[in-house]
Amino acid sequence: MNSKIQTFLNSHYGQTAIDSLELLAQSGSSRKYYRFNSEGKMLILTESENIEENKTFLYFTTHFSKVMNNLPKIDKISDDFSLYTQSDLGNQSLMNLLEINPSQAKEIFRKSVKQLAKLQVLGDENLDYSKAFSYPKFNYLMVLRDLFSFKNYFLNLAEIEFNQGRLLADFERFALDFERLPYQYFVYRDFQSRNIMVYENEPFFIDYQGGVKGPVQYDLVSLLWQAKAKLSDEWKSEFYEIYVKEFIELTQKDLDGFEFKKGYDFCLIERLLQVLGTYGFRGIYERKQHFLVSIEFALKNLNEIKSLALLENYPEMKRVIEELAKPETFIKIKNRIDEGEIDGYH
Repeated sequence: MNSKIQTFLNSHYGQTAIDSLELLAQSGSSRKYYRFNSEGKMLILTESENIEENKTFLYFTTHFSKVMNNLPKIDKISDDFSLYTQSDLGNQSLMNLLEINPSQAKEIFRKSVKQLAKLQVLGDENLDYSKAFSYPKFNYLMVLRDLFSFKNYFLNLAEIEFNQGRLLADFERFALDFERLPYQYFVYRDFQSRNIMVYENEPFFIDYQGGVKGPVQYDLVSLLWQAKAKLSDEWKSEFYEIYVKEFIELTQKDLDGFEFKKGYDFCLIERLLQVLGTYGFRGIYERKQHFLVSIEFALKNLNEIKSLALLENYPEMKRVIEELAKPETFIKIKNRIDEGEIDGYH
C-alpha cells in the first residue's frame, strides 16, 4: 500500500479501513480497485493516475444519478482526483450470472435494456459533453479509428487478404454514413454484460466514463451481440422490442422503425469489427488468453451479419466479412497462433 492511499484512508475512514484493504483482480485497464471495510460497510477504492478519465467518471456519475439509481454511489474523492471511493456492488456481473443461472440472467437483461434507455435519453438532457473523456461525439473519426484498428490488428496480423484501396474507400464511406445516423443521445460505448453488476437482483452499471454522444443503437448492439454471451436470436429479438418500446415512451416521439433498424445494422457492423480489432490487439498481439479465446465467438457473429443488405454499399468490407465468417478462417488463424507463426508482443 502506498503512502497516498494510507493517508487518504486514514483521514476519511480510519485504521480499520487500512487493515482490511484488499487489492482486487485487475481488468483490462490500468485502474486498480481495492475493497475495504468501513464501520461494517464494504466500499471500493479506485486508484488511477488518469485524472481526466477520473473526472469524467465522477461527473457522469453525479449527472446520471439525478435520473436513475442503478449506479455506484461516490463517497470520498482525493484532492488530486487520483483516488475515490464508491459503493461496493459485489462480485457478480451479468456475464457471471448468465453462465450459472440463465433464467435469472434473462430477467436482469430485461431490466438492463430498460435502464439503458433511461440512461441514454434522460441522461443526455443537459449533459456537458465537453467533459467527455477523449471524444465528445461518436463521429467519423471515431469510426475510422475503430475500422483501422480492425485492419491493422486483425486483418494484417492474421494475414487476411484484401484490396487495400477498395477497403479504405469503403471505410471512409461507411464512417461518413455512420456519422449521419439519427437518434443521437448518450452512448456508453462499452455496454456489455461484464460492465453490469447484479446486486440485490438489480442491474447496476459501471465503467461508463468512455461515453459520448452517438446513435443509441450502438449500446443495444454491444449488449446483445457480446461474443462470449452467445445470446439466442429469440433473446435478441425480445430485448430489442423491449428497448424500442422503452425508448419511444421516454422520448415521446414517433419512431421510424425502418430507419431505427437501419441504424442498428450500421452499429452492428461497426461494433463487431471494433471488437475484432480489440481482440486482435489484446489476443494475437499481446497473447492475452481471454481475448484469444473470444476470437472464435466474434468470428461466428460475423456469420450472422454477412448477408445484411446494408453491406452491399461497401463491397470490399462485405467480401472481407464473408471471408472471416468461414469456419476454416478461424482454424487457419488458430493454427498459425499455436505454431508461433504470428509474431505478437512476446
